[in-house]
Amino acid sequence: MLLGALPPVALIVVWQVAKSTGVLPYDSVPSPLEVGAALGGLLVSPIFWDAVTHTLVAVLCGWAIGSAVGLLLGVGLGVSRGVRRWSMTSVQVLRAIPAIAFVSLAVIVFSQTLQMEIVIAAWVAVWPVAVSTMQGIIGVSPMHRELARSLRLGPTARVMKIDLPSAAPTVLVALRLSLGGALALAIVAEMIGNPAGIGYQLIQMQLGLRPDAMFGYVIVIGFIGLALNALIQAAAPFVPGAVRRSGAGQ
Repeated sequence: MLLGALPPVALIVVWQVAKSTGVLPYDSVPSPLEVGAALGGLLVSPIFWDAVTHTLVAVLCGWAIGSAVGLLLGVGLGVSRGVRRWSMTSVQVLRAIPAIAFVSLAVIVFSQTLQMEIVIAAWVAVWPVAVSTMQGIIGVSPMHRELARSLRLGPTARVMKIDLPSAAPTVLVALRLSLGGALALAIVAEMIGNPAGIGYQLIQMQLGLRPDAMFGYVIVIGFIGLALNALIQAAAPFVPGAVRRSGAGQ
């Protein structure tokens, strides 16, 4: 953890030195000390906490909905060869649509609302989870499949006791990636489609010629992403099958 923090700390030191010595003369680029002062002011502002709360609600609700839909879709695709045969083309077309392009459509359909952000976050989360779940179930070892047949497990029991635990590492990796994508796209939606949340405050700071506060919000976004990722990693040991080092534990 300490070694991983050295590069950003070194960057901040170089940034401050460059600003103090005039090597970085641009007025639009604040020094780290100015960013720190602005961030301290944001942390005591109710507007800041309203924005953070709004963004977190949109991200977590959308991610939870999208992950649940993606998990169900992935199970269907992984378990049934017929479902894969008749639906994989549609899945590949839909997941190929850039999420940023979906923002404009969501704004038209849902207007400038929290629901619009939730839909966008859910759209981002669906496809990685669905594809990873499908691939994890398809990749279940023959030994485990033979075990399910020996125990005469029904389809539901086989999915719950064999398929999902075996696919858990890849699914957890997809959940981590989709959560980061949901955060990014929710903020983009706030910047261009919904006057609320962290994204909207970024634009307001830009229009108000407050680059120090803009940098402060960017730092906050980074720490939010770090905290959300840490929560999933902390939950991984409680998921059956996820303790294997094939993906989720890394």
